Amino acid sequence: MPGLSSARRPGPRCAAAATLLLALVAATAGAATTLRRGTAAEPNSLDPHIAQGNTASSILYDLNVGLTALDGEAQVVPGLAERWTVSPDGLTYTFTLRPGLKWSDGSPLTADDVVWSARRLVTPATGARFASFLYPVKNARAIVRGQQPPESLGVEAPDARTVIYRLEGPTPYFLENLASNVGAPVPRAQVEKFGRQWTRPGQFLSVGPYRLAEVVPQGYVALEKNPHFYDAAKVSIDRVIYYPTANADTSLKRYLAGELDLVFNFPADDLEELRRTRPKEISSAPALATSYLVLNVGTAPFSDARVRRALSLAIDREGLVKKFLADGARPAYTLTPDTVAGYRPPRPAWAGQPMPARQAEARKLLAEAGYGAGKPLAFELRYEAQEENRRIVVATAAMWRAIGVQANPVASDLNGLNRDARTGKFQAIRYTWFAPNDDPYTFLGLLETGNTGNYSKYSNPAYDAALKSANALLDNGERRAALAKAEAMLFADEPAIPVFFYGRRFLVSPAVKGFTANQRAVNPSRYLSLTPR
Repeated sequence: MPGLSSARRPGPRCAAAATLLLALVAATAGAATTLRRGTAAEPNSLDPHIAQGNTASSILYDLNVGLTALDGEAQVVPGLAERWTVSPDGLTYTFTLRPGLKWSDGSPLTADDVVWSARRLVTPATGARFASFLYPVKNARAIVRGQQPPESLGVEAPDARTVIYRLEGPTPYFLENLASNVGAPVPRAQVEKFGRQWTRPGQFLSVGPYRLAEVVPQGYVALEKNPHFYDAAKVSIDRVIYYPTANADTSLKRYLAGELDLVFNFPADDLEELRRTRPKEISSAPALATSYLVLNVGTAPFSDARVRRALSLAIDREGLVKKFLADGARPAYTLTPDTVAGYRPPRPAWAGQPMPARQAEARKLLAEAGYGAGKPLAFELRYEAQEENRRIVVATAAMWRAIGVQANPVASDLNGLNRDARTGKFQAIRYTWFAPNDDPYTFLGLLETGNTGNYSKYSNPAYDAALKSANALLDNGERRAALAKAEAMLFADEPAIPVFFYGRRFLVSPAVKGFTANQRAVNPSRYLSLTPR
């Protein structure tokens, strides 16, 4: 296991320049009240309806709050709404907003802002990948598909402090969805005036504990305490600076040099050494997240289910986890993680077979699909450009070579990867879904016809019907059992290939207090505090 010697080189950026930048910003902000957080990549957007990825999520949880919110342990608590009621049939949610809510410029926030924002989320022109978070709401699906106007969405504001959501069916995870970033309201006046540029500093308005202070491309995103936040008196850290660092080695070096207080991305190779040298600074938790291969099932070769099954059979998931992921990750044979509360994921019959038998079956399926020594299966496998990802993808490609498949790994930045996934300009992509709630449907909906997260463009009416039938059940135990049966239906098609369930690892400075590792990796800065460094 490699150590942490100075022989390790930083990433493509100049380490000296980065260190100077960090020092200058920290000095300007006041180090005693400045939290410095390391992230893996630059956010693609700070618009909560557009943003994707963990970096954007972390920043947006500091900038915004929805009707409900997540606390320091990622549990649902009141947010902009001080209370709510749910009708006995589970179809009507009535929220009462806190009095005197304000945007970060001091202007009033009302229930109309919440309604307008919900309608914007499902408007097709917005292009929100996570519009599906509002699918439980009456008419949301039809609006996203362009079949009804946004005004028909089942949300209304009878007065300035009341928001009512009317749902299509009982949805036990609805409050969790509203606590996600897409549940936060956006400022209508700014959006209409500036369009997509409303998120720039000086134009950005937020409703959360922090407001946007500065954005330096390829440098940092700086936030400052929002004096108009409803709970500002309990926010102890004055300034939070996010430093995107794609190179995990560089991120670790910055932490070890005392330049970062929180790091979510550091090399798995260094975990053993860090456990020996800094055991009290490591925090970990299983994640509500699945790493899987998105296959473009609309075009050859992945329009053939035999090809998809062959690729899945040939992946040694246990070997990948053991070699590259010493952080609590587990092999995955289903989209839904085994840590989802009250859910027992099904398991394909072949999962327990030895690899030689699985490889033999994979070669047979490829031959039936017309591939072999004279016509090898070849395709491009895209992945986010990080060293850990590269190693996993290269190892996967090697496993496929054993069955005569030629996969060409191609690195991409996260924003480009997301863009091509949305537009269907890919053959196969290594992707990870980090769940917004502790419910199996969050994962299973990724393969539902019309879901905005269904990048495979897979469509199976029987599967869709099984999901709809399961979600209509009022008893949550019965519902989850029915969802497990729906997930088992996917084994026949393999429209996506689950590879492993994530484990999250963090480095937390002793100066940071209040940090709790949790499955969602949600740790809003408002719940943290700093002791003098």
